[in-house]
Parts: sequence; C-alpha cells; structure tokens
Amino acid sequence: MWKAYPAFRNHLCLLFLFLLGSPCLKAQKPLETFEGCTFVPQEWADGDSFMVKFPDGQNRVLRLYYVDCVEQSVSTDSDKRRLREQSRYFGVKDYRTAVEYGKIAATFTAETLSKSFTVHTSFADARGRSGKPRYYAFLTTAEGKDLSRVLVENGLARAFGLGRQTPSGTSRDEYDAFLADLELSSAIKRKGIWKHSDPDAIIEMRATEREDMRGLESIDDALVIRPPESPVDVNTASLEDLMRTGLRESLADAVIQNRPFENIDQLININGIGPVTLEKVKPFLRIETEHN
Repeated sequence: MWKAYPAFRNHLCLLFLFLLGSPCLKAQKPLETFEGCTFVPQEWADGDSFMVKFPDGQNRVLRLYYVDCVEQSVSTDSDKRRLREQSRYFGVKDYRTAVEYGKIAATFTAETLSKSFTVHTSFADARGRSGKPRYYAFLTTAEGKDLSRVLVENGLARAFGLGRQTPSGTSRDEYDAFLADLELSSAIKRKGIWKHSDPDAIIEMRATEREDMRGLESIDDALVIRPPESPVDVNTASLEDLMRTGLRESLADAVIQNRPFENIDQLININGIGPVTLEKVKPFLRIETEHN
C-alpha cells in the first residue's frame, strides 16, 4: 500500500516528525505527591505563596497554581502598581480595604493548613521579583479540598495565573473555566472581598487600569535600557534583568508568572508579546537545558 503512495507516505513521516518535535506537545513534568507536609509560618507569607516543610525535612516556598491573592504588604512601586491592578479587578476603591483582605487571605491559608496536607508539584520554577527559589504547586487540605478552589470560593483570591492539568486529571482549560465560574458565583454572593466591590464602578475601574497600563508601557518603550552583557535565562532571570532585554515591566512580570518555558519561541503565547517584540528580545535571552 505504502509503495503505491510514496508522496503520501513522505508527508505522513514529515507530519509525525513535526508533531514529535513540537514544543506545544511536549509533556510537562509529572506531578509528584508529598503527603504529610506542614505549614511554616513566615511574616512575608501571602495567601497564595508561603513556606512548607516537606516530609524529608526540607523547607520550600510554594506558589499556588491558578490563583492570585491581594498583596498584604506594599513596599515598592511595583507592589503599588500590582495592588492598584488587583483593587481595580475586584472593583474596590479603598486600597486599605484591599490590603486588609490580603492579610485575611494569608491568615485563612495559615489556618486552613494548620493540619498536615498534601503537596502536588513538579517543581516548576515560580520565583518572583526577589529571585529566591519558589515552586508552583497544588495543595490538598486535610479535608481533601484544593486550596486554590477554596480561596476563590471564599472570595479571597481571583482566578488568575499559571495553571496545568490538576492532580485528579482535569485539563488546564477545564479547570480555568471552572474557577472563573466559581469566581463569578463568589462575586454574586458577595463573599470575601467581593462584598466591598462597587458593581457600578468596576467596568470603569478596569478600563482605567488598562489605559494606565498602556501609559506605563509607552513610557517603558521610550526609555533607553542598557541590554545585558550576555543573554539571561528566561526561566530564572529577575524582573529587572528581563526588562533590560527590552520587555516592558508588565510583559516581564507575565513571563515570570508563566514560567517555565521550554524554548524562547513560546513567549509568543504571552498576550502583548508579538513577533516584533519577540525578535527584539531574542538575542538577550537563553534557556538552560534543565531546571529544578
């Protein structure tokens, strides 16, 4: 049969090789499961980022998949911009109220994790602006609930951030949609921070945020930034180092939030990074062959 259709056979072979090498089809590292983990209190801990003691005795900082809690402390201009964006997302005009719910979320997480729990992680790099090691993870509470889901359900986090297939096998798209629906339900019920949301102002507040971001981006574009002397690793570089490659702060932050990447071309999947931007920053970026 194949001898009669040599061209068809060749096309099939090429298609197979293309799919085999396609970065979007490469499997993610499988999740590892660690039972009997315990929460390690830290002053800096947020509702979605905190320290955990693993069964082997090591302390590791984890960042929850899929969710973003409001900042509970603001010390830098970057923190202020992030708090402003979060407040506008929730439709909360009073920044003090927003920060208070950042603290409430941190307390809620600490109390929820007062009993031993289970961590599911592939140790994907989630380091933030500080550059300190941090890993994305799912957490299953002692009651058998997904912590990300519980935070959204109680109005203490928004469905926002990096995701992947869940430990139970739910696809990323499906769980994204589920959490978005859960967030809407929480907002309608006025749970958590949503009870302070102004329904009449939220559309305007979000539109203002988008306009302000465009203004910041135009300033970033106008600044002359000295590029790094040698390419920086896209999976470990700090926010500042990524910005030196020519990325605006919002895009550099999005890169950090969506790490790790298997190749530089995957940056095109980030909203705001088009072919022109990608070609501009490519010479200043690299990817190590392996990351923890």
